[in-house]
Amino acid sequence: MQTVDARGKMCPQPVIMTKKAIEAGASEIKVIVDNAIAGQNVTRLLKSKGFEVVLEAENDLDIAVTGIRGDGPSEGEDGTSPSEDTRGGSNGPSGDSKAIAVIITKDILGGADRDLGEILIKGFLGTLHQLDDELIPETLAFMNEGVRLALKDSSTCESIIELEKKGCRILVCGTCVNHFGIADQVGVGEISNMFDISEAMLKADSILSL
Repeated sequence: MQTVDARGKMCPQPVIMTKKAIEAGASEIKVIVDNAIAGQNVTRLLKSKGFEVVLEAENDLDIAVTGIRGDGPSEGEDGTSPSEDTRGGSNGPSGDSKAIAVIITKDILGGADRDLGEILIKGFLGTLHQLDDELIPETLAFMNEGVRLALKDSSTCESIIELEKKGCRILVCGTCVNHFGIADQVGVGEISNMFDISEAMLKADSILSL
């Protein structure tokens, strides 16, 4: 079994190190990380590659993610994840439109008037999930202060949940929620990493940045 020691590595290095080990041919792999979000990210990657995964405490501080390659379908040859497969690959959620990715880096929309900005971002997300299916983004990524929009008690969480139900992949930056100390308050989407977010942005046909 190959061991990958990713303790002390900043996002997205644990995922990248794991991915390199898999590409080098590892069929049994143990990845040691020092935080829960890194463990979740590595777990998601291993599962997408067809590994059976077990998480366990390595010691009082660290987490061991053990993966053994199974016989089931994986991300494999076409490079798509299971969630992307169900949405029609590189097309949008309806499968008949170009893939659009939206990245949101602030918890308001616009300039210095915060009250107006909060109204605008709530209106934008509230309108977005009511559009025709072919207009729904394939990916919605939240970074920096934008992660606050995905919190359970935010006025926008319900709209984001509706987008997720329509097939939009919701990515919430793990580094950002850790920085703000709000990881346990995230109410929608997957706590993700820079590797997944960058990959989703670069695979999209067009990107909207807010």
